Amino acid sequence: MSAARRRATTRLLTVVALGALVLTGCGESGKEPADPTTPVAATPDPTTPDPQASTSKSPWAATKQFVTIDKAWTEGGVTRLSVRPAQKEVNTQFDTWEITPGTGPFTTVTMTEDARILLTTPVRDEDAAGAGKAEPLPASQAEFVTLLKRLDPTVSAGIGYDLSFDGSGQVTRVQSLYRP
Repeated sequence: MSAARRRATTRLLTVVALGALVLTGCGESGKEPADPTTPVAATPDPTTPDPQASTSKSPWAATKQFVTIDKAWTEGGVTRLSVRPAQKEVNTQFDTWEITPGTGPFTTVTMTEDARILLTTPVRDEDAAGAGKAEPLPASQAEFVTLLKRLDPTVSAGIGYDLSFDGSGQVTRVQSLYRP
């Protein structure tokens, strides 16, 4: 194969890989950084009050966090999650995410009553009718707790979640990242 053909093939594969990233929805309504390899940390939501001005006890109030979840349970009608910050980076070789779990203690956070939950494989069942494994599908809080408890701990430790918090530090949205 000539050098010109190799360069053309490399360019074509690069365009296809970037197109696949865009089409699979790796970002969330344009709020992800322009460089997909940049780890995502706390990103304040501009529509909510400044978290520094809040009297809330939660350091994550009005932010988005990328975390791993150790466990989930319902207590007194409130769903709680034991979470720890993590980092995600795009793995262009396999068109997926590399999850780097954080270290340190887990923190317990609560979910709002109407929190939206979107799950991909391996958290949700693989046999969802008409849906791909990477397609996030909605789930109830009760389903989410049950599915998390069913996961093998070694698998669960490598799954990352995007969480959105309201101004009082409660989780309003959970979305799992696809892991093949």
